[in-house]
Amino acid sequence: MVLIKWLIDGHRLEERVPLSDARHRKYELEMQGATVYWSERTNHF
Repeated sequence: MVLIKWLIDGHRLEERVPLSDARHRKYELEMQGATVYWSERTNHF
């Protein structure tokens, strides 16, 4: 799992996604105008 944290419209959000989806999800968020400021592997499910 990967923990992704981002900022969009003044809101800080986070999401855990499977490692295989993390890069795609990061690109999706950036396309929506988000600033991804943290991404790390995690063992939490």
